[in-house]
Amino acid sequence: PSYQSSVASGRKVSAANNLLGALQFARSEAVIRRKAVKVCASTDGSTCTGTDWSTGGVVLEGTTLLRSIPPASGVAITGDAVTFKTDGTTTASSITVGSSPAKTVSVNIIGYAKIN
Repeated sequence: PSYQSSVASGRKVSAANNLLGALQFARSEAVIRRKAVKVCASTDGSTCTGTDWSTGGVVLEGTTLLRSIPPASGVAITGDAVTFKTDGTTTASSITVGSSPAKTVSVNIIGYAKIN
């Protein structure tokens, strides 16, 4: 039983880190490219689809795929898409990773992302 909880915890941490990395990458690309960059959930690996991130996600500049976020096996991840403006700012948002206790990947209005 303790091994299973360790594996589940590791999956949750890995999923949160993958998401954090994608958000940091997207903010950087928005500033460099001087174009809006969106990070969103995706079931097909190329377009935005809903709010269930457990099947994976994408980083898009318009319709151009910049990066894929791998699926998180056995981890529930929910939250809205995040769009970074050309100056790296965005609307404050958060994405919930796992449960009991859940991790939260939050982004503030200046585009700073962190794991809580």
